[in-house]
Amino acid sequence: MDFSIIKTRPIIDILIGDTLVLGNYSLPRMSGPNLCELCTQFGYSKSYTWGASNLSRWMYMNELLEFLNKQDRVQDLLSFLFDLSRFDYLKELGDIDRINETHRNIVQSAIVAINKELLVAKKELRIVNSQFVICEIGGKVSIKTPKVNVVTQQYIRDLPDRIKEDLANKDYDSVITKSRTLLEEVLIYIIEQLTKERYKSNGKLEKIYQDATELLNMRPQGDWDKRVNELLSGLHKMVSSIASMRNMNSDAHGVGSSRIEIKEREAILVAHSAMLLSEYWLSVFKS
Repeated sequence: MDFSIIKTRPIIDILIGDTLVLGNYSLPRMSGPNLCELCTQFGYSKSYTWGASNLSRWMYMNELLEFLNKQDRVQDLLSFLFDLSRFDYLKELGDIDRINETHRNIVQSAIVAINKELLVAKKELRIVNSQFVICEIGGKVSIKTPKVNVVTQQYIRDLPDRIKEDLANKDYDSVITKSRTLLEEVLIYIIEQLTKERYKSNGKLEKIYQDATELLNMRPQGDWDKRVNELLSGLHKMVSSIASMRNMNSDAHGVGSSRIEIKEREAILVAHSAMLLSEYWLSVFKS
């Protein structure tokens, strides 16, 4: 994905911490030596000589963005720049909940500020499935689902281990994301096993679910027992709710009027629901 559009001075100033994005908060400010270390860390060797003539700070970031864009690695850089571990100054807030909430708000505000600079080009920066993407304003984004060679009951039951750190860090948005990803992985695996073809996903969970259930003959039928149809309709509602919660509340989108705070109990409920649904689909597939 081409990120060359963010190589502008105002956006770079946001990335290196020179621009306030939320009250008195900015992204962590990077000095000349910090930026040289960052360049070297990402394979673009740079050194800073005290008392000598060095590049302006923003130029180091500009060159690094150009270098990484050619390698399709700008997403890795953005993930690093926005990572909570860099925001040491938030420790003064003391409470972990306040730290996490403030960090999320800073990240979201920074993205809003970046998107103001991209407005003329009718582009925007988004976070989709924990990935940074540049797209048309309001446009649909298709994200490739991680490819899993074999889906087993054990793979599904390993979800608690994959979200353990998120729960400990109270990152409930990430729990929702991983639960939703599990559903998509399992459904696509089943579709590809049954069709013997590579499935082209548009990223819409409900559409993937409809395609899978049709192949599994799990769509409600008029001549079936009413209770069976009600059960299948209930499963569809669970998938729809998780997809909707993922779209409105997870780390894929910024704050909007429809966003609500995810609590631990809801995150755990979604995770267990995802495991239950996935195991059921896999058992139907194998029967």
